[in-house]
Amino acid sequence: MDHKPIAKHIVRAVIYTMMEKCVRQLSVVIPLCAVLLGACTASSSALAWGQLGHSIIAELAQRHLTAIAQTELKKLIGEASLASISNWADDYKFTPEGKGTYRWHFVDIDISRPAYDASLDCQAQNDQGTCIIQGLPAAVAILKDRSRSKDDRLRALKLVVHLAGDLEQPLHTSESNGDHGGNKLHVILRTKRSDGAPYTRSSTFHSMWDDSLIDLQAYSWGNYADALDAAPLPAAEAPPYDEARIAAWANDTHALGIKAYQVLPPGTPDHNDASHPVELGTDYVSAVKHDLDRELMKGAARLKAILEDALGGS
Repeated sequence: MDHKPIAKHIVRAVIYTMMEKCVRQLSVVIPLCAVLLGACTASSSALAWGQLGHSIIAELAQRHLTAIAQTELKKLIGEASLASISNWADDYKFTPEGKGTYRWHFVDIDISRPAYDASLDCQAQNDQGTCIIQGLPAAVAILKDRSRSKDDRLRALKLVVHLAGDLEQPLHTSESNGDHGGNKLHVILRTKRSDGAPYTRSSTFHSMWDDSLIDLQAYSWGNYADALDAAPLPAAEAPPYDEARIAAWANDTHALGIKAYQVLPPGTPDHNDASHPVELGTDYVSAVKHDLDRELMKGAARLKAILEDALGGS
């Protein structure tokens, strides 16, 4: 789950502005830039799948769309790519207009339960919407409705592209004892990149799944997408892509969420603070690498299916 206060986004924007000034005035002090970069990292809780994962899913889906769907897509986004719009929804949910989509990005199913329960997991809170199982079908319905304005359908498209990615991130469908999808569990990951270079990063467990596990695989998300694209996309279920279908997909991802917690070291607490992180290493990465690849591929296949049904060409 994403529990990122609006203040953090404001702080991040201020820090980036200051960083740009540093870059323009190198004589000022490289040390100050380094401090600001660290602050930015600390102030920014992870986005769903991070920008890398969302870009990979969107890119793979677009590559495999039918010609008809590609033509209809171009009417909405022109020459832009789906990857370029795939993270828009993470900013939109912090705007007054988008506040009601905040909770559309996740569904917190406790790992003590095997499946989604609408009465427990999808209740509206603080005018922020309900959960992804209701939010994604709502956006799909608007995208499919040709009577809606182009602006409405474009906004819906941006939501669909992002939420379809969120649905495949296991810590967007799972939590443990109220840890908000691993956002209250701090870890330090010490391992190696795919090229053998050392990799160490402190983060929340949620952020590790959003960013670190993907970042390890390649220095470019495009290269990772190319590697995944060497295999065919898995088959996706036929429409409709309604609440029942999205709930089934969420349960599928939740099964991986349960595993993501189960392979943590014995004695891992439900919650901790950043000064006492849980140490994770190559064993954890190896245990979930196949699952990570599969989730990105499934996300692309399911997004492709949703778009072809909504735009035509399925």
